[in-house]
Amino acid sequence: MARPTRTQIERLARAMDTFTRRFKVAQAAAAGHRALNPLEAQTLLYVVEHPDCGLGDVARYLDVAMTTMSSATDRLVRRGLVARRRPEGNRRAIALNATDAGLAEADAQKLAYAEACRAMLRALDREEQEALIRLTEKVATHDG
Repeated sequence: MARPTRTQIERLARAMDTFTRRFKVAQAAAAGHRALNPLEAQTLLYVVEHPDCGLGDVARYLDVAMTTMSSATDRLVRRGLVARRRPEGNRRAIALNATDAGLAEADAQKLAYAEACRAMLRALDREEQEALIRLTEKVATHDG
């Protein structure tokens, strides 16, 4: 693989900054008043996909500290999107589950995310769209 030049790194950093900012704006606009911060949104989506998961499971998946995860979960519980319960088999553990409102919010988040992706892809022709997707997948799955 080719070693990136300093100029390439700087160009990519600027492009990623702009891309990320535009993506977040498009996603927030699509979500409207329901907008969760990125950690809350990712937490909710994980809980929806992994019913009865524990706080540590989510923290490990998102690679955040337990205190950070606890705060994000507290906010989701206060908003009525996630419920905590103690499993019968382990009364010291806490299981997280999405409420009906949380399931609806997760669906809305997924739609907002899809709309943000659609908005980004609209700037490209079909060949460029495929190239962006292929390269993004390659970067996302690279371990180093």
